[in-house]
Amino acid sequence: VLFRSSVAGGWDLSINGPEGPISATCTLKQDGDKVSGTLESPQGTVNLAGEIKGKNLTMNFSLQTPQGALEIKVNGEVDGANMKGMIDFGMGQADFTGKKK
Repeated sequence: VLFRSSVAGGWDLSINGPEGPISATCTLKQDGDKVSGTLESPQGTVNLAGEIKGKNLTMNFSLQTPQGALEIKVNGEVDGANMKGMIDFGMGQADFTGKKK
């Protein structure tokens, strides 16, 4: 049996952004390997979609910027009530950590 982390619930995220630390929260739902939810940050609220395999969480979302939509990829590792990983903005990356609420 493959161990599956449960990511459902609320998370407090700390993102080491290019202009300094960003605090964000996300609320995730899980259905088998599929993950969906919302991310709230100073840039607004966006919908997330992705999947979890074992401890590996991958999600994508689109952020509206003055230059148009920016496709953002999240690769994380979930360990119980903690998560960490990288956010790929296309033009750069930022690492993040998260704690379950």
